[in-house]
Amino acid sequence: MSDVPPGFTPIQTKGFGGFAGPVFRGHDAKGEVFLFDIAAQHLNGGDRLHGGMMMTLASMVMGEVAKSAAEKNEAGADARPLSLNCDFVSAGEKDDRVEGRAEITRATRSVLFISGELRVGGRILMSATGVYAVKRADA
Repeated sequence: MSDVPPGFTPIQTKGFGGFAGPVFRGHDAKGEVFLFDIAAQHLNGGDRLHGGMMMTLASMVMGEVAKSAAEKNEAGADARPLSLNCDFVSAGEKDDRVEGRAEITRATRSVLFISGELRVGGRILMSATGVYAVKRADA
């Protein structure tokens, strides 16, 4: 990724996330944000950001937010996806910088409900909602 802002760090650099990224996590004036630059390997046959890549990115962003929320309540806890629903709104293009954001909309001891968006500038690419199970550290 070119010109990564100071303070941003890569996420999920091993396994599938390492192939899909890089994705960087940090903060800006609006709060926590994830950054991803669209490269040629992320495009579909129509030279737009592949829908599967958008769903992967949404999963990575929401999964990181869920894991952080689980760990905040109990050290060593984790979160696992139960469902992820995505709505495509518009297409991204090569060299666009995608911003991903997500927030916990409801939390119980065992389940987190999350909503998120992927944007390029003011244009929304995808909205998503997810449900994540909280896995306690001792379970």
